[in-house]
Amino acid sequence: MKKKSEMDWEERRDWILAAYSEIGTIKGTSKKLRVSVNTVRKVLRCQDGPRVAPRTKATMPSKLDPYRAIIRRLVLEENLTGTLVLEEIRALGYPGGHAILQGYIRKLRPSQKRTVTTVVPHPPGDEGQVDWSPYRVTLTGETRVVHAFSMVLPFSRYMVLRFAFDEKMETLIAMHEDAFSELGGVLRLMSYDNMTTVGRHVSKDKVKLSERFAHYARECGFDIHLIDPGRPNQHASVERHFHYVENNFLKRHRFRFGDLSDLNRKAKEWCDNVANVRVHGTTRERPVDRLMRERPYFLPLPGNRPETYRLLSRKVGTDFCVAVDTNRYSVPPTHVQDVATVRLYGNRLEILIGGNLVAVHLPCEERHKRLVLPEHEEAFKRCTPSRVLLEQAFLRLGHGAEDYYQGLLTQRGKGAGYHLQRILKMADRHGSAVVTGAMTYTARYGNYSADAVARVIAGRELRPASGPADSPEPPERVRRWLEGIDVETADLDAYDRIVDSHAEEDSDD
Repeated sequence: MKKKSEMDWEERRDWILAAYSEIGTIKGTSKKLRVSVNTVRKVLRCQDGPRVAPRTKATMPSKLDPYRAIIRRLVLEENLTGTLVLEEIRALGYPGGHAILQGYIRKLRPSQKRTVTTVVPHPPGDEGQVDWSPYRVTLTGETRVVHAFSMVLPFSRYMVLRFAFDEKMETLIAMHEDAFSELGGVLRLMSYDNMTTVGRHVSKDKVKLSERFAHYARECGFDIHLIDPGRPNQHASVERHFHYVENNFLKRHRFRFGDLSDLNRKAKEWCDNVANVRVHGTTRERPVDRLMRERPYFLPLPGNRPETYRLLSRKVGTDFCVAVDTNRYSVPPTHVQDVATVRLYGNRLEILIGGNLVAVHLPCEERHKRLVLPEHEEAFKRCTPSRVLLEQAFLRLGHGAEDYYQGLLTQRGKGAGYHLQRILKMADRHGSAVVTGAMTYTARYGNYSADAVARVIAGRELRPASGPADSPEPPERVRRWLEGIDVETADLDAYDRIVDSHAEEDSDD
């Protein structure tokens, strides 16, 4: 046998492998051949001698392969979380699980280094945390800033989420009322992140609370705590939930909603079906289940509390409207230039002048709108015959009114307003169905005037303006036709007397 120094690397490898196959241990082979243990290991691992390219396994197709382009777009362009990406691709037929997807997402978007935190224990029913967070969303095609109100219970991690257009005192109290009603009770302590509507730190150890909100807290029975400046960890439960709201709820809908009501409806559905029924990462329980254990510790809801509202002072403009949040709401025209008091509730808007309630409106969620109640429009028509209001009232008579109005403009020109007024008075006396029927008949003759409508209603013969296209119906058939249109049976002779007396009144004027 050759000496070790005379062997080439192939002979040396075969020599060691043969000894190892006989002995079966690395240490035994090393002792018998008088070589080092590391040398035996290198031979067994094929690390001695020239490097040999390792055999590669045939790559198996991944379940992610058909969806990689979609995943890249959702992660890198739309910045969706792994949970939302999983929902999106499962809707497209993805059969895999969450783990393989998360591994691929980590390669696309490496996770940030996290800071060291600690878990603060919270007894059940002891505390609720409240905060606002603004977001820019699209409502009815218009980009608006909405403010998310969130109340989170640190023990159960149950969340109440609502959206509003402002963070004013009245809105804040209304949101508390809604949240307490949903929870079924009141927490003993409510903590806030230095809201000016709640209070503020005036010195290191002194806090000044808002008198109005402090009064509301006393009525409900809870204490107020403003977290220390620079200590956001004292408010961690609600702060962390805003990240969840943005990246799970708002991104789920791509920040697009129909209107504020649609936004709040979908937020409630999301809380009920996603946020409050998921297994929480810290408690390892569903928030809705822990809330059931927490409810017995709540304070009872106080009864007989006055309804909260926002109080405004406004001057009635020359358009007999008051301005509230870019919109204008009508009052009776006799109150132009008066000072009005506006009470803005959650579901209605009340306008008082001189302590008397003069108008009640539904709040408008759109912007820059003018809302006029029908009774205020009628009162304005009686005191000022505005051409615009006359046109609007005339077009509301029904089918055929618009064509007849165009005919009046063509034949009567500037005098069309006079005929509009007379026809509207006839509609008040005889009903809109009778008047529109008479206008349809007179239009056949090309005769557009209040006199023509009055003659048809009275059953008199109609003189065509330029000759009818078809043979006219006899007056008696016209009378029977109008009787069929009228809801109530009436004597048409009475209409004759009414129209004649109306004509006398106009001549006297």
